[in-house]
Amino acid sequence: MERYSEEMKFWLFDLAHGNLNDEMILKGFIKHYVLHNLVIDNIVDDIHFHTFYGTDGIILAKESILRVLNNTI
Repeated sequence: MERYSEEMKFWLFDLAHGNLNDEMILKGFIKHYVLHNLVIDNIVDDIHFHTFYGTDGIILAKESILRVLNNTI
């Protein structure tokens, strides 16, 4: 499974722009990161180095992931 798929790029865009519900955030995080042995900091790196979403996108993405994970556990 290729990690940098079009689906992953759309998921990152939606995550950084607040367009995902909690279930979609969790499923995407597991599919695109956890199954590849990656962590939340890899999302930050991907947004920072591979997109133009800026600091606001990074902050929103990280806060969303942490909120969903905390609510899940």
